[in-house]
Amino acid sequence: MRLPTPLLAVLLTQSLFAAGGAKLERTITVSSDAIVEFTAISPKGDFIAGACQDGQVRLWAFPSGELRQVFTLQDQRISSAVFSADGTLLAVGGNRGAVKIWSLPSGQLKHDLKVGASVIALTLSPDKTLLALAKQDQPAQLWDLDVGRIITELPAKFSGSSSLAFSPDGQWLASADGDTEIRIYESHTGALRATASDLLLETFAVIFSSDSKLLYAGGADRTISAIDVTSGKVMSAFPKQSYVVGELHRSSDGKSLLALYFDERSFKNPVPALVWDTATHSVRSTFDESGITPNGGGFLKDGRALITNSAGPRLQVWSLR
Repeated sequence: MRLPTPLLAVLLTQSLFAAGGAKLERTITVSSDAIVEFTAISPKGDFIAGACQDGQVRLWAFPSGELRQVFTLQDQRISSAVFSADGTLLAVGGNRGAVKIWSLPSGQLKHDLKVGASVIALTLSPDKTLLALAKQDQPAQLWDLDVGRIITELPAKFSGSSSLAFSPDGQWLASADGDTEIRIYESHTGALRATASDLLLETFAVIFSSDSKLLYAGGADRTISAIDVTSGKVMSAFPKQSYVVGELHRSSDGKSLLALYFDERSFKNPVPALVWDTATHSVRSTFDESGITPNGGGFLKDGRALITNSAGPRLQVWSLR
């Protein structure tokens, strides 16, 4: 059911091209208690989910900016949100251990889980039967959604996991763990198959290549490493940057990576976002707008990268070729 939008004013801005080639696509205005802290963008680019300060997740259609749904975790701060690979599910985790998964576009609640600790990261398998979740300072868990039970806890040795990812072919699950190692498991059993031990600092973002043969990992070492999935060996590294890698998003054709960075001195400090060529490890495009700190991103089917940022009670949506 579509909701009325008295709290939402959509400013249909003209096509504005800012310095650096970024295009301001939409500015969405929300109420002052609903400032968007971070976003998730659906794989088809048709929805933007915003985790808001009032503890709700708002779902806007893109590019119209129309508010479609409002979801809640009942007085919990939203700590993680992710779409399924086909965009028909939205999984949301909270800081008190709630995990809810809704069907889209209906908004029907499909799964309601209690995991007992703050949820750091979530990821859904391509076939939507598995959920992997990372809890604060605890081993990550692999859930069978068909029966609603835990298959296994992943054997992280120290301080839990900060990022999780399923491979596009559904065969592998990767976890970036607090002991600086990256572990790759068989997705349906949780059996450990490879470990990447060459990274000396913690990884905060992992994503598989489109052919599932490589795992891209970025974090405190300020670079992106390409890891062989079967051996765990680092095959190559992208040029080192000035900031920590916080998020990685892959284009549907596998040719580009969107890297969102952060300044460890303050998450609010303005930082750039880069679109990388996965074949040459060169920068395709740079988003570096004055005073802007990205808080989410993803790719559209046409190859454009979407980048969001919050400016007071406004959510801005930019595109970058």
